[in-house]
Amino acid sequence: HLQRLHFHEATSIMTDNWKETLFVWDGILSIVDKDESKDDSSSASATGGVAINWEGTWVGCVAADATQVETPKRGAFDEYVSSDHKFNVMGSAVQGSNDEKEEKNDSGTPIGGDASLLYVANMTDGIGYDLGDGSEKKNHKDTIHNMYLSTLRWKGNLRDQVENVVFAMGENEFGPFISVGWLRVGNRVTLARRYIDEDDERVKWEIDDLRKAVFDQNATVVEDGRVQITIPPWQCAAMHVNASHLSKRQKITKN
Repeated sequence: HLQRLHFHEATSIMTDNWKETLFVWDGILSIVDKDESKDDSSSASATGGVAINWEGTWVGCVAADATQVETPKRGAFDEYVSSDHKFNVMGSAVQGSNDEKEEKNDSGTPIGGDASLLYVANMTDGIGYDLGDGSEKKNHKDTIHNMYLSTLRWKGNLRDQVENVVFAMGENEFGPFISVGWLRVGNRVTLARRYIDEDDERVKWEIDDLRKAVFDQNATVVEDGRVQITIPPWQCAAMHVNASHLSKRQKITKN
């Protein structure tokens, strides 16, 4: 069962370390009107990107094994998952182009297409996220939080589910993290965040590495060429607390 945990609870009740907690962020992704964003701290106008906002709540689940973490449930009439901890982050989403496309080897285009064509959103603007309880609740921000999306709007595309998978990589005062989740009905983005140790091999990963490790495990090509995805997408070895759980087939070597 998902438990509402924050760092203080996690560090006090876990014998190993708080990084065994998988933090699931669930909220609505919206494209910000230009008039709304012009007086804000958003960097969208400077980069020429699309100003976006992601707002919702987060919950924690103690699980070294990411396959044990289900999607948190919302109440029938609730916009967000019930939690005392909210987040509200903004950023600029810039889509890659064919000009930036890297040369591929003989294996052809990877599942999900070329990462260079994704939207990349730097989500470090906005209020940030809550941490702590009561009088100890404070607002925190990520120093780096790059989200990678195939689309900014839910298109109802159930045929090619891989289009809906969302990734993120970043860092804050608690360390580096990776995130995996998906975009779904209502333009809701649900992302599970795993903090990783500084000496973890995943710290050196780039977005291509994270996508490959996830799709290697949870993407299945069916007879008519469609790609089916395990839901929730974070249920894979790449999101375990320990990188040693990755199989040799999934490990990605760097020159």
